[in-house]
Amino acid sequence: MIARAQTKRDRLRVAHVVLSLDVGGLERVVLDLARAGRSLDQQALIVCLERPGALATEAARQGAHVVSLDKPPGVRPALVGQLCNVLRRLRPQVVHTHQITALFYAGPAARLAGVPVVVHTEHGKNYAPRRRTRWVGRLAGAWTQTFFGVSEDIVDEVRGLRVVPSHKLRFAPNGIDPAPFAVPSQVESLKRQLGIPVGDQVVGTVGRLTEIKCQHVLLRGFAQAAQSRTDLRLLLVGDGPSRAALEALAEQLGVHRRVHFAGYQARPQDYLPLMDLFALTSRSEGMPLTVLEAWAARVPVVATRVGGLPRLIDDGHTGWLIPAFDPAALAAAMRKLLTDAALRERLILAGEREVQTTYHLDAMAERYDVHYRELLESLRPIERQTRS
Repeated sequence: MIARAQTKRDRLRVAHVVLSLDVGGLERVVLDLARAGRSLDQQALIVCLERPGALATEAARQGAHVVSLDKPPGVRPALVGQLCNVLRRLRPQVVHTHQITALFYAGPAARLAGVPVVVHTEHGKNYAPRRRTRWVGRLAGAWTQTFFGVSEDIVDEVRGLRVVPSHKLRFAPNGIDPAPFAVPSQVESLKRQLGIPVGDQVVGTVGRLTEIKCQHVLLRGFAQAAQSRTDLRLLLVGDGPSRAALEALAEQLGVHRRVHFAGYQARPQDYLPLMDLFALTSRSEGMPLTVLEAWAARVPVVATRVGGLPRLIDDGHTGWLIPAFDPAALAAAMRKLLTDAALRERLILAGEREVQTTYHLDAMAERYDVHYRELLESLRPIERQTRS
């Protein structure tokens, strides 16, 4: 956690613009920024272009003002005017967009509404496979003063594909509040609810059940590791379009009685303490919050060597990295980490330290706040010159 100087700051109105507040890592970052902004003399506004989403109620409960424009599918040029009117009414000094579609509409709307500062955060790697996305990124990127990436490989991709000029690019790692993960969890009670024997070891993951997360690799690796272990269970916390296929695969592999689908959980942090090992088998990642949350919950991590993960995880020190699409490597890592208690404890302590020193929510919120205020300050001489 970082120490803040006890100085009086000007009140800052920050409008975060997203597609929705549906459940996901990006959306939780926005909620955390809105909450942490209160202690930085910010007033948080959240504009959802498509729909409020499942987290909108929580955002409002935390004090954020949430507006939804209910955008229909497809390209909607008229949305720029609608959003301009909303921004004129809300009067933010800063518009902070998340997802390139949000910047595509909010950039010109902010300019028309006279908002002095527009910044953008890119939360994933989206540009390499799709020429249309690169075109949209270049068009939208012209409206922002700063284009953040939550991992260095995202910044590298945006720079390499010339989506925005290099001088606009900055790396801004995510952060979490570790406090909720320090609350004791009812491990035995939750295990009984899920049908997991209290003494069994659990490999688990948290996230949407989607193709990009490659939970089928996790299932196959688990099935191999479980051949020699009768006390091993797999726990998947989350829901999504791949669930039916994953359930069918578990049955096909003969491990369905030892695989537990917990579904969507409003408090996934309650399920992390059930895990003896957290596994992430994605084919692409920026900077996943789930790794930070596992560290905060004192659960060792094994993850694929993709995207931003090799820069986030120090292999063999804060976690264990394996090749993507390699169930055998995952099974070997499971066997090693579940039987070597001393190694697990070293990984746990190092990961916990990373959250406290580098990836704390306070540090993330402070970095953005400083940048907002520096941009606003840099514009003041121009404003004075214009008035004179």
